[in-house]
Amino acid sequence: MKKNNKELDFVKGILTDIDGTLYFKGTPIPGAIETVSKLRDAGIKLIFLTNTDSKSPRTVIKTLQEYGFNIKDEEVFTPIIALKEFLSNYPNKKSYLVTTKEVKMEFHDIAQVKASEKADFVIISDFHDDWNVNRLNEAFKYILKGAKLLGTQGNRYYLDNNGEPVIDTGSFVQMLASAANVTPRIFGKPSADYFSNALKKINLAANETIVIGDDLESDIQGANNAGIKGMLVKTGKGQFITPSEILIKPYKIINSFSSILEFF
Repeated sequence: MKKNNKELDFVKGILTDIDGTLYFKGTPIPGAIETVSKLRDAGIKLIFLTNTDSKSPRTVIKTLQEYGFNIKDEEVFTPIIALKEFLSNYPNKKSYLVTTKEVKMEFHDIAQVKASEKADFVIISDFHDDWNVNRLNEAFKYILKGAKLLGTQGNRYYLDNNGEPVIDTGSFVQMLASAANVTPRIFGKPSADYFSNALKKINLAANETIVIGDDLESDIQGANNAGIKGMLVKTGKGQFITPSEILIKPYKIINSFSSILEFF
């Protein structure tokens, strides 16, 4: 591919969202599979940056591969990976987990608190397979006793396979933070650290990359937080956004992920 837009001559890498950007409602978005291959052939480094926190990183990778995307394991970065990297620095700290059963298996080697013990960390992730409010109340009690509140990501809601909105992890994290009057640490989007850590994995600077995603708050605001230019796609959540009404300004708005090829 030959670049025909001088504005994007700086781009050496792309951090792309997955759900709503590469696929939506369980189906790859037209042109997305081919675009990934063409970008890689052009020498563009790729990181698939997702807020998916109900599944293991292995499941995220497997899903993309089953859809037909040519994905390498090391190119996928999820909040679960970021959180595990953080917790590895505190082997003696004990955590209380509010996660799905699948994600809990990812933390099998992390010390977990027992009922009579004091927790060092409270981890709030997607827990839709056991949406029990008592789990949140137990987490609340640990936070009041001094546990640090860790949220896997900050999304207020997501769209399910039918395109219907569902309350997401960020809403539960903010509810607990408000109730306990604490400031949570967020490991996924829109945390600037999450994007910065993704850049480290491809050894590029913020001014050498762009972010592509369908969510103004997590993708575009997250990119802005990290000093990266963010491009909003009009697929997934992006299809419901009216450009004249948005307060978070993307660098560009494009029709879909494959539209990025127009700049190369």
